Amino acid sequence: MSISDKITAFLDMDASPARRAFEECLSEDGDFEVLGDGEEFADLLVRELDPSRGEEELEAVAEIVARRGEREVFLTAGEYDAEVLMRLMRQGVREFFPQPVSQEEVRMALWRYKARREGRHGQRGSKQGRIINVFGAKGGVGTTTVAVNLAAACLGHKAGASVALMDMNLPFGEAQLFLDIAPKYHWGEVLGNISRLDATYLLSVMSRHASGLSLLAPPSRLDDLQMATPENISSLLALMRQVFDTVVIDLGMYLDEITLKVMDISDAIVLVCVQNLPCLANVRRFLDNIRQAQAGLEEKLRIVVNRHLGESELTVEDMENALGLPVYWRIPNDYKTTLAAINQGKTLLEAAPKAPVTRAIADLAKNLAPAPEPEQKRRLFGLKLLTGRG
Repeated sequence: MSISDKITAFLDMDASPARRAFEECLSEDGDFEVLGDGEEFADLLVRELDPSRGEEELEAVAEIVARRGEREVFLTAGEYDAEVLMRLMRQGVREFFPQPVSQEEVRMALWRYKARREGRHGQRGSKQGRIINVFGAKGGVGTTTVAVNLAAACLGHKAGASVALMDMNLPFGEAQLFLDIAPKYHWGEVLGNISRLDATYLLSVMSRHASGLSLLAPPSRLDDLQMATPENISSLLALMRQVFDTVVIDLGMYLDEITLKVMDISDAIVLVCVQNLPCLANVRRFLDNIRQAQAGLEEKLRIVVNRHLGESELTVEDMENALGLPVYWRIPNDYKTTLAAINQGKTLLEAAPKAPVTRAIADLAKNLAPAPEPEQKRRLFGLKLLTGRG
């Protein structure tokens, strides 16, 4: 990108660590030029909120957003109210950064900004992250355990990766318990505001785990499921695919028109089972159903045997012969380690990084969502690799 083609940015901020974080991220990305003054000329405005001004500040931001039109506004603040933030997002603020500012989050926001900008200008579209759904052949096979730890593993094997975990294990999803976080919002609220859906609004309702994993929690009440339609879920997942490198969905164990739609959209269907006859029978029923429902789903199927036992009356080879399909992956049985991680609200990578069960899921993640080649990532928007500074 030539100097004349650079994206201009103006930092409406006093000298502070937050300002330095933005300056460093913008300067290390060759596509941006920071203006010394002239907010009205900048493609991107980054403004620090002044909470002491109260309603006057909020009105000022709303006026700026309206005046700038498609030229985006980012906000940062040391103190903020969640309801106020939601109001600003609905008015058109695209990204918000709590202080202290995470440079990794700024880099990802700049990535998303350039994707949106190129889309508006008719240039090459934004990235298309992979969607992996995890489905249980029956209850109690470890579907949520695999989904949560698969998402964490996808985050761990890609430097600078952005990974989302969406819990669709209804009616009582448990992913938040596995991660020891208390979500304020859920995807039912997103579907209820589907007309406002954009990357900023989506990220504002997601819960952030200490590892960097973003969780989109499930509704806790049946009333909140009324907006769940195949069309709305499709819109939500299409945006999540653009925002995140990998989206892992805990899809539970019930087949309906929504779960079938998710499978259709997904790049891989991970079917979790264990070595017993009831589970094998359910896998066969699952295969019959997806073959009848829609062509092409079986090609995405990846059968994963969880809690694999080398010595069992029903071997993996027996299962393969009965199904006429290969088992894609085996996750060793380590109930004690897995249960300890769940009870601590930690991922296996946090609780037992060297355990065989952790390594097996990490290797599964590398096969399902391989890290992109560096040169491919550079070609997308001219953005430097998100592998650190320099």
